[in-house]
Amino acid sequence: MTSQSKYYVSIDTGGTFTDGYVSYPEGSTTVKVPTTDHDLTVCFRNCIEKAAESLDQSTEGFLVDTDVIRFSTTIGTNTIIERSGPQVGMIVSEGRKDDLFDAEIASDGGVAALTDESLVASIDERVDAHGEVVDPVERADILDAAKTLMNRGAKLLVISLSNSFYNTENEERARRIIETEYPPHYLGPNQVLTANEVSSRPGYLARSYTALINAYIHRPMARSLYRAEDDVRDSGYANPLLIGQSAGGVSGVSKTVALHTYNSGPVAGVLGAKAFSDLYDLDNVLSTDMGGTSIDIGQIDDGTVERNLEPSVTNMPVHIPMVNVHTAGAGGGSIASANNGTVTVGPESAGAEPGPACYDLGGYEPTTTDADVALGYIDPDYFLGGDQELNADRARDAVERAVADPLDISIAEAALRVRETVDQNIADSITDQLGDTDPEDVTLVAYGGAGPMHCCSFAEKAGVRQVITAPAAAEFSAFGGATLDVEHRYTAAFGDKSTLDEPSVDVRRYNNVVEDLKAEATQDMRGEGFESEEITFDLTMLVRSDRGVEEISIPSRIERAGDLADTLDSVASDPEEIIDLDTIVLTAVGPVATEKFSEEDLQGEDASHAQKDSREAYWPEDGWVETEVYQREDLEPGNEVVGRAIIEAEDTTYVIPESWAFEVDQYNNGIIER
Repeated sequence: MTSQSKYYVSIDTGGTFTDGYVSYPEGSTTVKVPTTDHDLTVCFRNCIEKAAESLDQSTEGFLVDTDVIRFSTTIGTNTIIERSGPQVGMIVSEGRKDDLFDAEIASDGGVAALTDESLVASIDERVDAHGEVVDPVERADILDAAKTLMNRGAKLLVISLSNSFYNTENEERARRIIETEYPPHYLGPNQVLTANEVSSRPGYLARSYTALINAYIHRPMARSLYRAEDDVRDSGYANPLLIGQSAGGVSGVSKTVALHTYNSGPVAGVLGAKAFSDLYDLDNVLSTDMGGTSIDIGQIDDGTVERNLEPSVTNMPVHIPMVNVHTAGAGGGSIASANNGTVTVGPESAGAEPGPACYDLGGYEPTTTDADVALGYIDPDYFLGGDQELNADRARDAVERAVADPLDISIAEAALRVRETVDQNIADSITDQLGDTDPEDVTLVAYGGAGPMHCCSFAEKAGVRQVITAPAAAEFSAFGGATLDVEHRYTAAFGDKSTLDEPSVDVRRYNNVVEDLKAEATQDMRGEGFESEEITFDLTMLVRSDRGVEEISIPSRIERAGDLADTLDSVASDPEEIIDLDTIVLTAVGPVATEKFSEEDLQGEDASHAQKDSREAYWPEDGWVETEVYQREDLEPGNEVVGRAIIEAEDTTYVIPESWAFEVDQYNNGIIER
């Protein structure tokens, strides 16, 4: 590979592996390294170094020639799971402290999971429901609250005051008072965050929870992401590091809100599946990302990604919209056991360390991967293209001890029971997700390290007839990240109430809010490096009706209240129903070079040139059968492999049962049908 190419890098951190996808004018390549849980910037760097090595480049030369690096990270997620964030002190309005510690929420997460009740202080102040400051913040009160919280151990302060989504004056005054008393060169609370920085939506509790969670992960996120960016810049990379977001899109580190990154890795995979939905013009698509720890399922209906407008984090509702990702504890590292004649798999996982028993790193409990090795589906000498050698004896011993012996069955039959159990668990999750949708009308996009290995089985159990896989199936979430543009969302509380019969909207305020949001967005996007003419805007409104909260498209300017009538008609069940025009939302998008699909000529069905050998594998009903093994990288567009067969790739393995066929299409994607 010459150094004349320009590279576009996308990196996704998973629970077990960190994946890299690199595209360039001549093609693309993928790499995979173990995730370093103690410091995710280490596996980020390792991934870049391995990518450079795979392209016969020095790391410095590779980064000099790299135009874009996108990074989907689990730093925020891990900080919450591990409870490793700083001591956060909260300052709230008098009378609202007890509301935060709601008994139902606190029973499973909630505020108490991230901060102590002694670290929440109240102050007298008041902004009314019209945004008028009735009682301003008093300097003595706010300083007394800040001093009390610092004396109790708070290292960072967050301010969330009632009705400040209509008028931020009291929140901002409180912040200025604290920062004046404790300037940055003091070793006091060197960061004071306000709720209005992360949410302008009405709803005191959800807004306060959003501010708390964002504050809790802010410092670890900033420290890690700036270290990662500085590291690649010091090695020759000249552009901003772009960070994946939970609602879609990417943003520069300096423009990233910490909570916006929550669960961004799985989200990138769903958006990659959205690219497939657009490519093949599919109406109903489910993304199924089966990795080492779990399976993540996303849904795309009529080209629209399913989003949750009121998601929860640690059982607290937050004001950050997120692409819906439904997670089940069914991955390659899910631990299997037998009790009272029944096999159970997951949700506990062996993770990357010690990992499955076959990793030979000290793990002794059988996992899904151990079962696949014992069944002959995985070649222990060709795991990850031969980069990692597996111990098949350890896999069989673990399955025998924990499953076969308790059930008094053979090792192969026990391994098959493990596999059937995990696949049925996934099928049940798919069925729940589909609801009333006919599974035969649905296409699965299967990816993740274990996805191609199990997709035919769980698809058949769920009644699905078609599965699509990408050449980089195991690194598909990283591929999904490569399809994302820079994107920012801006919100402003609106709060008018209207009906279809008598539309009631403050026209002047509506137009002023939209113009203010556009001005703010334009300034931020210029900071990301985009000229005004490059930016596109999408204007929507969060409305609350009898059906709940929905997001609807709205015009950028109105002349009269009736201009919104047609828009509101889609959410009103009754012309006299009162609809709460909750929040105006502006999404600004700046184009970044993204992954494109290229077509190749079809070469015919014969795939014999790609057959590498054969080996015994254990199949349902038929037992041990000599099975043809193909090399995925040698299959050409038009080639077809009819089951039973095993297709090995450098990053995963495809198991094609009887009655299923795998065909490579013109985009080099695998179309699997029964």
